[in-house]
Amino acid sequence: MVNTLILGAIFVGISATAFFFFFAFWGSVNKRATARVNSLGDQLERAGIQMSSQEIVLSLSAAIAIVWIVLVLLLHPPLVMALILLPLVAAVGVFGFYTFVQIKIARRLNAFIEQLESALRLIASSVRVGLGLRQALALVVEELPDPARYEFQRVIGQANIGASIFDALDTLAVRMPCNESLMVARVFRVQAETGGDLARILEQLADTIKGRRQVHRKIATLTAEGRLSAWVLMLIPVGLGVFIWVTQPDMSHALFFTGLGHIVLLIIAIFEVVGFVWVRKILQVDV
Repeated sequence: MVNTLILGAIFVGISATAFFFFFAFWGSVNKRATARVNSLGDQLERAGIQMSSQEIVLSLSAAIAIVWIVLVLLLHPPLVMALILLPLVAAVGVFGFYTFVQIKIARRLNAFIEQLESALRLIASSVRVGLGLRQALALVVEELPDPARYEFQRVIGQANIGASIFDALDTLAVRMPCNESLMVARVFRVQAETGGDLARILEQLADTIKGRRQVHRKIATLTAEGRLSAWVLMLIPVGLGVFIWVTQPDMSHALFFTGLGHIVLLIIAIFEVVGFVWVRKILQVDV
């Protein structure tokens, strides 16, 4: 009876302590969580993914739980390894989704930069024939496909509800973070303050963006061999694992269904990711 009371008191004390710690740090935790969710929403918007951050979090959590349950049923790991496997699966899932979003953002940003030269030349031609800046932007929305149409449509929408057209272009530079969009926003603001031939300035800026695109394509050509080498280095262990699975059943069983084999696979996966990221960083050139 006494032992039961002691255990109950210990449980109540631990629970109360955990509750007070949670209550004390709830404000900070809630603030950081809200900032993370807002940041995720901004990333999804830049990537062009039409889902809310809450839906993404719930879907990703469900996918991680399903994958973990399937792996536990297939591999039959011990309890400790199963518990360790859950955060590993969660980390791989989050990293994979983050990589997917970044790829989508990069592709959409590159498509926007490709269209930006045409947009500037179209605005310059419109201004030269006497149209206003807002009318020129409306013409860009009509003539160009997404993502340029969507982004300039948001600029016009912000201007229609009372925001300055230059503030709206600054917001565009934040949504599409690249040097080209930043140059466009600053050129419009500086020209409005100092004056000058806007059409001529926009054509010169379009030529500058075209030259930058040519430099980026040349860099991509020169680093193509290194990027291919990175993918080959990533795929060699996978191919070797499939070869062992097909030709050496005993070795594959020891590798995939024992604790030591799981540790080896984990170490290999860590080295693979580190090596791939390292090679990509080496080949990254900022222009």
